[in-house]
Amino acid sequence: MYLYVLLACVLWGSQSHSSPMKLATETSHKNHTALCAEIQKELSADNNIYEGSFSRPQNTSEELCYGEFTKNFTSTLKDLAAKYKHQDCHLIKVYKDMEELTKICPKLEPTDTPKDCTIEQSDFSQFKEALESVIISIEGWKSCQRMDGDLWHFVFSWG
Repeated sequence: MYLYVLLACVLWGSQSHSSPMKLATETSHKNHTALCAEIQKELSADNNIYEGSFSRPQNTSEELCYGEFTKNFTSTLKDLAAKYKHQDCHLIKVYKDMEELTKICPKLEPTDTPKDCTIEQSDFSQFKEALESVIISIEGWKSCQRMDGDLWHFVFSWG
């Protein structure tokens, strides 16, 4: 009888320790692609054209500059979302998803020493096209997940 109780406790303990780690790594990887797909969907659904001049990358293939690009995109989206919060739910969703994406993906954090990233002023449709181009690139990345120190400790202490 005691053997069964001991065995049940051991199995329960091993499941409760291994499942969260597996879930955390799968969810992080899934989230960046899911967020990118959601951003693309919202951008496609948003038919509004905003007046003004918007900063956008001149060349969206400069992957080392993606941190600077996303900082500019997010800042612009934040301003637009605040200004048009009652008229454009798509824009607000894109802004929130962009913020979440930068939290998930360390490659999107701006560096302390910004590179010579080519930014130019454009109209809103070009801004939107550049954002979509960057998002498509990010979605295709093999890995875009953050590993916290506690999770690394957990992985190596169980390995």
